[in-house]
Formats: sequence, structure tokens, C-alpha cells
Amino acid sequence: MTPLRLAAAALLLSLPSAALCSEWLMMVKSQNTDPAREAEFEHWYNEIDIPDVLVVPGYERARRGHAVGGEQRPYVALYTIASSDMDKTIIAMLMASWRMDQLGRGTDLIKVTERIYYKRDGKGARSESAGKPTHLYLHRSKGITEKDLKALVNAGLAVSATPYRVYNVLMHEPVAVPDQLVVFELSAASEAEAKAAVQRIEARTGASGCGADCAALYQLTLDVSG
Repeated sequence: MTPLRLAAAALLLSLPSAALCSEWLMMVKSQNTDPAREAEFEHWYNEIDIPDVLVVPGYERARRGHAVGGEQRPYVALYTIASSDMDKTIIAMLMASWRMDQLGRGTDLIKVTERIYYKRDGKGARSESAGKPTHLYLHRSKGITEKDLKALVNAGLAVSATPYRVYNVLMHEPVAVPDQLVVFELSAASEAEAKAAVQRIEARTGASGCGADCAALYQLTLDVSG
């Protein structure tokens, strides 16, 4: 980033905003470029990258998971954001990423396959009596209503169901994704139980349009707040 762009971004970030904060989500899907160095990759992601991201103003929570099944086991990171001006927050994140790289806090082990920003689109549903989340199911399709989400949670198929709408696809080569995303938190004693819950959700709502990698069910490996 050139000095001129840095100055322009800093000026934009300094402008006041009177709007109330909304909830947003940054979803990052990635792969480890060297599976033999998985422990190093996990250490970098959990101990360096996520703490750095949670310092960015507005970034409040980070969840990570790896895809259930398959050999490559792609990863997902979900960041919950509170912002009254998401464009300014995106710029702040880009500036923070640039600083991380300049300080040598990046890694060549990560290949990002998707980076998408979403805006929360409704109340969703949550069970106060369900167990602790163990899996994330990302359902990307159209036409799921608030009533549908409440029914799924009340039926015990999910701990929570939170709806979002696409705001910005921030990638060098943007991918086409459905407009709607629902993040389901599942509580399952096993991989088979989680898969069964997904099958029941899809039977009620229709199959998910899960994008290029079609890895929509993830085992939750990290859930931290800033």
C-alpha cells in the first residue's frame, strides 16, 4: 500500500459516523498449503493471526473450524463484527493485514479460497437449553425464513441459527455465492450425529448451495472473543 493510499485510508477512518452499530460477519475459507506442517499452521492461525485480527476495532469474536471429512480438510474462520460504517471497518482490516505482513506476522502456509463480508439479516434463533456448540454448518441458499430458523432450533437440530446477506466479496478473483447465508451452530457428540443433523436441516429447507469447495460442515476448533 502506497503512502498516499495509507493517508487516504487514515483520513477516511477518522471521519465521524453517527449511525448505530450493526452486526456483520467476515467469513474466510482457506487451505493449508503444506499439510505436513499442520501444527505450525494451527499455531500461527490461533496464536498469531486471530489475536491480531481481534485487535481491529469492531472485531468482537472469532470462530474457527475444519471441514468434516475429506483429505485436504479446508478451514473456515468466522469473525463477528460490530460496526456503524462497514466500509471503514473493511479498510481498517486491510490496513491491519498490511501491518501484519510488514511485521513478519504472516505465513506462506495459508491459501485463502473465499473472503466474504455479510450483514446480519434478522433475529435468527437460539436455544438456551442446548449443549455447547461443537460444529458449524454454513447453509447458503435462498428463501429460509425466520419462522424456518425458529422451527429448526426448537426441534433441537441446532443450538443457534443466524441469518446474513452478502455485503462484499473481497477477493482477487471473486466467486459467485448465494445471497443468503445461515450460520448454524450444532451440538453433536460425534461427526455422524452432526452429519445427521445437517441432513435433517436440508430435508426441511433444501440443500445448501455451498460454493466452490462445497465444504459446509465444520468441526468447531476455536471460539474466542476480543
